[in-house]
Amino acid sequence: MAYFECRDDEFHPLPFSQSQWSPDSINGSALAGLTAHAVESACSAAEYRPAKFTLDIFRQPTFAPLQTETTVVREGRSIRIADVVVRQGDRTVARASMVSIRPTQDPPGSRWHPEGGSMTPPDQLIEALPNPGILWGSDEHPDRWSFAMPEHQNAGRKRLWFDQPQVISGMDNTPFVRAAMVGELTNTLTSWSDRGIGFINHDVTILLSRLPISPVVGIEADNHVAHSGIAAGAATMWDRHGRFGISLVGSVAHVAGSLNSASGPEQWAEADRSYQPDFDSTDQPRTGRGPWRSDHTNEDQYE
Repeated sequence: MAYFECRDDEFHPLPFSQSQWSPDSINGSALAGLTAHAVESACSAAEYRPAKFTLDIFRQPTFAPLQTETTVVREGRSIRIADVVVRQGDRTVARASMVSIRPTQDPPGSRWHPEGGSMTPPDQLIEALPNPGILWGSDEHPDRWSFAMPEHQNAGRKRLWFDQPQVISGMDNTPFVRAAMVGELTNTLTSWSDRGIGFINHDVTILLSRLPISPVVGIEADNHVAHSGIAAGAATMWDRHGRFGISLVGSVAHVAGSLNSASGPEQWAEADRSYQPDFDSTDQPRTGRGPWRSDHTNEDQYE
């Protein structure tokens, strides 16, 4: 299972990359994975380690081939910075940057960090994960963990473990790509209320202390603040060895209302418009039936 197929220097979306917000667009996790793949494969260096990845979404990509262009913008003794631009024809849909650092050693001393017991599901659940597949968790679920996303539409703290699809068909995901894809799900977890997912992220930034080791990666919501339809979310990323990074998103209230996941993927629709903000858009609500993995707005919301 993969998000894209590479042909003639273009990345052609496969059915699994379809957005649940709109069936004619590409989901956010796929876009994050593709940009991370492009910038890492063209601009990485063995003596540096990726420490930061930022993706800015200018407009939601349609379900059509994507092209990427990469550039190394700085290369110093301790830092290396590279950019990637994503286009569909003559339209730029996103840009991303990768900051890589030459590793040294940690300074001495003990430091506070939050407890992490909530991210430890039973081993048999992780082992039962299909590929691709997601194990969902939330504080208000009676068993805390299950494979059914609709069971976790509540007001509690959310988390998940993800055995991801390939970004490019026939090519295994690198640890950096896995981190970018799971980090993009920060908005899904932090903005998901008991009435659905009502915010759509226009960016994502992941900060890495190390790269994930295990192929199955996790993420747990840490914070969410919102006012007047503008929100920020934060989450911690995990592998089976512990925390490896932090992810941040900026988001806006969706013009068509919340994505109600409680009914299950086959019946998802952009419903619950009771709080709808006054965006300058004439778009009508659209119902998507693709995979759940996108958190981006209608294109006109950013133009």
